[in-house]
Amino acid sequence: MENEIFDFSAKAPEVKKYDIEACVVVYGVDIPEPDPILIINGVLVLSRGNISTIKGKAKARKSFFITLLCSMVLKQDYTIKVLIIDTEQSRHFVAKVLNRVYRLMGWTSANSRLKVLTLREYEFIERREILVQSIEDYCPDLIVLDGGVDIIGDFNNAEESKEVIGLLMRLSSENNCHIINVLHEGKTNGELRGHYGAEALNKSETVFEVVKDGDVSNVKPYATRNISFDEFSFKITEQGLPEYLGLVETATKVEMQNAKVRNCFMDILKPDKAKDYGSLVILYSELGVCSERTAKSHIAKAVVLGVIIKNETDGLYRLIECNNELENPF
Repeated sequence: MENEIFDFSAKAPEVKKYDIEACVVVYGVDIPEPDPILIINGVLVLSRGNISTIKGKAKARKSFFITLLCSMVLKQDYTIKVLIIDTEQSRHFVAKVLNRVYRLMGWTSANSRLKVLTLREYEFIERREILVQSIEDYCPDLIVLDGGVDIIGDFNNAEESKEVIGLLMRLSSENNCHIINVLHEGKTNGELRGHYGAEALNKSETVFEVVKDGDVSNVKPYATRNISFDEFSFKITEQGLPEYLGLVETATKVEMQNAKVRNCFMDILKPDKAKDYGSLVILYSELGVCSERTAKSHIAKAVVLGVIIKNETDGLYRLIECNNELENPF
């Protein structure tokens, strides 16, 4: 049997060469801050060359927040152009989004500073290609991708998720713009869905969380690379427009705990009620779902906070307000 002959003269496939020097960050060279796209109450929220995310449960009024956000950006810099791409809603509802921005801006005729596209009828890969082409054609400064998960085939595929988020990062950098992904939270855990959601969260400059609270919606800084902006709220007016309501007052954990203690005693010692120490311990432990030891601690705290007082005459505990009324009826 003849020996098999191997040819080792074939050249190895060419390896792609990168310009490594273009990636080097040089010490002592001043790198300017990224240009802002949106500043809220003096805090940088969105900047050029980055991506961000808006998260929230279904019906949290994310679409209304989009129109409010876009109007804020358009009003802060009258040279900025905005592109809104909707992948979910019908053309009729997308037109409502367009009209809301126009009404918030006070525009009465077509304005080239805002473009709105509806891509509901396209396949996910076509939506992705249209996104790239529309950025090239319109050169927007801010792109809002409402339904970002619809430009990917499988949002649970880790490799594809990295690829698509990488594309958004590259587009924002190469075009000196900002891209916002609008994503739904899971129904149970409140987290962004799949690998795509996790990847978007990790790579975002700012993650807005929109939370419905009755007639208003609160916008929270879920995560940010900058100084966190203060939580603010908006409502929907009778005219169907989002209206900024200002900052939301947030309580500390201690303040919330003190309020819980106060409310518990308010329920137990409603006006005209008084309890001896033993009864108060039992009632508080039942209503507050805590041990008697904790109940005793909270009774002492309530005295210090000025919520309840022990009447020295009969030895019973009353609410401060009730005790004052008994001692000073006039």
